[in-house]
Amino acid sequence: MNMNDYISIGELSSMTGIGVHTLRVWEKRYGAPHSQRLPSGHRRYPKEEVSRLKAIANALESGYRASKVVTATMEELQSLMRSVPLHRNLDAKLTDEIKQNTILASDKTIIESWVQLIIAGKDDQLFHGFHEQLGRHGPLNFICNFASPLLDRIGKGWEMGELTVTHEHFASECMVSFLSEKWRQMNLRKSGPLILITTLPEEVYSLGIHMCSMVTATTNFKIMYLGVDTPAEDIIEATEKYKPKIITIPISHKFDLVTSGKIITNLRNKIDKNITIITGGRGSPCNIKGVSYIHEFREYYDFLNNAS
Repeated sequence: MNMNDYISIGELSSMTGIGVHTLRVWEKRYGAPHSQRLPSGHRRYPKEEVSRLKAIANALESGYRASKVVTATMEELQSLMRSVPLHRNLDAKLTDEIKQNTILASDKTIIESWVQLIIAGKDDQLFHGFHEQLGRHGPLNFICNFASPLLDRIGKGWEMGELTVTHEHFASECMVSFLSEKWRQMNLRKSGPLILITTLPEEVYSLGIHMCSMVTATTNFKIMYLGVDTPAEDIIEATEKYKPKIITIPISHKFDLVTSGKIITNLRNKIDKNITIITGGRGSPCNIKGVSYIHEFREYYDFLNNAS
């Protein structure tokens, strides 16, 4: 590594106008900007990231959400900005405010009550709360307005020292058990087009794939579930044998974008081009040719409904 081509996070922040805390959050959540770790443990960032991050800052000011642009290439960012109408700034900011307000104060209170149950280790009451909100709001809204915000809340609690790794594991296992039972029940009598849901080899986190399966089960698709840590050759073999219409691959923060990109590219090259591949999640690249990157569950839901 030529140190002349790398800068510290402080220098990166100063040159782009993006705060150090924001850069760290983005790297943890989205895997970008990508850094190299020195033997001393300090991180250094390639200078070439400066121009891309400045473009990201412009996109954010134009109303795009961080989840859509942080991992985008320079070419993708330039394309986005060319398509921004003059009124986009105001409209997008208003839209973001509306989206942020979709989780009502009462919903936030419910999530906080669940956090207290997690701290107390009361799984029976936690499951009862899950069942109650799923019944009231339906699977898609449960995932978007309760499950996802709960996980974000747990992540923040862990960062602030309020929650421990044990709490995080307990909450994840409770949610996985709950979602797995529910989406499998919904999938039993399905007769629609086949969708194969799996993860990359060496994936260790199962929550994302169950959340994805829950949303999928609300559509007309019939789920074929391969689970976590699926070897690439097994994914390829399953597509050749069962001919799914779509393959969905959630990718967790365990993967850096280079590694996941290589695996996804390999799969795309070896799988029938008529089969759609969808990826999403914090470890998913957004610029693989022939692969649809979808970051948000509502967008994924709309995509499947249109596809079916």
